[in-house]
Amino acid sequence: MFSEILESIMQKVEGTLGTIVMGMDGISIEKRFSEEAANIEVLAAEYTSLLRSSYSSTPEMGLGALEEFLITTANRIIVVHMINPEYFVLALLSRDGNLGRARFELKKAKYRLAQEMA
Repeated sequence: MFSEILESIMQKVEGTLGTIVMGMDGISIEKRFSEEAANIEVLAAEYTSLLRSSYSSTPEMGLGALEEFLITTANRIIVVHMINPEYFVLALLSRDGNLGRARFELKKAKYRLAQEMA
């Protein structure tokens, strides 16, 4: 089921280079990617420490639980949605990818993935 959800994101969001479901421990559960995003697993693993830090600090600062994390670089856009405290789903987009649609599809995927993990 995870692969179907990730493949759906790849098909529906223009400019998506890859998608991955990963644990906060840096271990990937499932991934889908184009040749341009062959390093998506390494990329996601590198961001887990930042996500762990953000996930624990936002409630302490009275901001509530971390739901979405967005990173833009000169060449790529990275969108992360927390599924639960242990897992997240990440999409890697080209710079001209459809960010709004990616955010929408990841939010939908978050709920479907959470049901699968329950």
